[in-house]
Amino acid sequence: MKSLVLKSSVRGPSSFVIATAAIFLAVLQATASIGISLQMQLGNPSNASADSNNHDHYLVQRTVEALDFSDNLGEPNWASWDLTSSDIGSSGRSASFYTDTTLPANFYHVTTSDYTSSGYDRGHMCPSDDRTDNTTDNKLVFYMSNIVPQTPDNNQGPWESFESYCRTLAQAGNELLITCGPGSFNGSRIQPSGKVSIPGYTWKIAVVVPPGSGSALSRITTSTRVITIKVPNISGIRSTPWSNYVTSANQIQKDTGYTFFTALAANIASALRAKVDGAPPPFITSFSPGSGAVETSVTINGSGFTTAATVAFNGTSASFSVNSSIKITATVPSGASSGNISVTAGGGVATSSSSFTVSGGGGGNGTVVISQVYGGGGNSGAAYKNDFIELYNPGTTAVDLSTYAVQYASSSGSTWQETALGGTIQPGHHYLIQEAQGSGGTQNLPTPEAIGSIGMSATAGKVALTKTLTSLTVDNPTGNSNVVDFIGYGSADAYEGAGAAPAPSNTTADLRANAGATDTNNNAADFSIGSPNPRN
Repeated sequence: MKSLVLKSSVRGPSSFVIATAAIFLAVLQATASIGISLQMQLGNPSNASADSNNHDHYLVQRTVEALDFSDNLGEPNWASWDLTSSDIGSSGRSASFYTDTTLPANFYHVTTSDYTSSGYDRGHMCPSDDRTDNTTDNKLVFYMSNIVPQTPDNNQGPWESFESYCRTLAQAGNELLITCGPGSFNGSRIQPSGKVSIPGYTWKIAVVVPPGSGSALSRITTSTRVITIKVPNISGIRSTPWSNYVTSANQIQKDTGYTFFTALAANIASALRAKVDGAPPPFITSFSPGSGAVETSVTINGSGFTTAATVAFNGTSASFSVNSSIKITATVPSGASSGNISVTAGGGVATSSSSFTVSGGGGGNGTVVISQVYGGGGNSGAAYKNDFIELYNPGTTAVDLSTYAVQYASSSGSTWQETALGGTIQPGHHYLIQEAQGSGGTQNLPTPEAIGSIGMSATAGKVALTKTLTSLTVDNPTGNSNVVDFIGYGSADAYEGAGAAPAPSNTTADLRANAGATDTNNNAADFSIGSPNPRN
């Protein structure tokens, strides 16, 4: 990806150049041969869409890569592609960069001259050397929509070194599914053009799939190697090894608000997001007590716990704290059943050799979960006039809600608003809570069981179901014994499990799988985006 700073006095392309480029790029796309279906196999981490009005997350799918392009930043939020040995050839490097006139007409079309004399390299996301099978494919990654401003020491140092290492893995017979992007923008833009934002770091996630039959996705397991790096976009790091910047996909997910590996099974995705390349594998030697009811505190002993991301009781995620590399304290979660305890950490997944017994009617009896969250009520394009929160009882007994409340805070806030509940919720039934009304929308909600006045964000926030009417006071209350269930969505700084639920919109809601019955205590895995479907 060594795209050096070029010198030019050109300030913008003429209409003739743009027209010629458009024809040239159209020809390139028509003749490229790698395949669109291969470039976004792990999912769409930001729910980008091919909507010309979506200036923040515009989805571009090409034969050589997929992109989430930000018109507001002037660069991709992320790029993803498939890399095998067949993609690496001898075509050489394109002599030019190209303005991407295939982007919507209402977007600014970044030119190579926007970078002239800026001091920053034109840094490829999908690198030139990953697409040298033929000149057509190589030229496609020279669209300016594939470029971010990188310091020469980042671009030509650890970043290029890691790119080369990935190609070495591909040439050894592996298939790599790669996603990368910029992060941490503070408002600074490259000068003198002022059109493109400068990232504070660049990140890359490489899933290394070993050779075998079937698709790459079918060959991915919890033991598949994942290498994630986060490189500061600064000077003075040219000689620093890329391995100094190894982190986890969980960390990038927390930094960016994206959700990675959505195309994989939840247990595999959770394990891969936690991996820190080179970290020691976790191991469980013992735990105590050996049995207990929901909310019992359990001490887990072993090793390799420093980077622990999840703890689960027979597959149900639990709240926990890492005391040291050899000790974890976890709380038996609501809905847990008897079985093995597992710890997912940077080095892999450890499973206990003996079972923990859940006593006192565990396994989901008497539990209530948040089954749907919608904050777009009354907003532009919304059908429903009100925001709402929906609950579900997946257990086998009715639950008295007379002391319960739902509480809401902003995505990074610690000030909570609450709506008191009442009555009971029967097994297999939903419970609808109407919240604030907006100025738009055409439909009233079905008759709600409770009514509040909380105005919720359509895209990012936190909702807690509590068995107390006392307001929460911290930004992350997931370990509070009074919190029955919790969802952080969008860019929320708190959530259950490995990541937040995906960001909804004015016209979509976060819905828990299986009509609300699926609860693994992992928001990223349990919730998906769909049309609002209020149920009472």
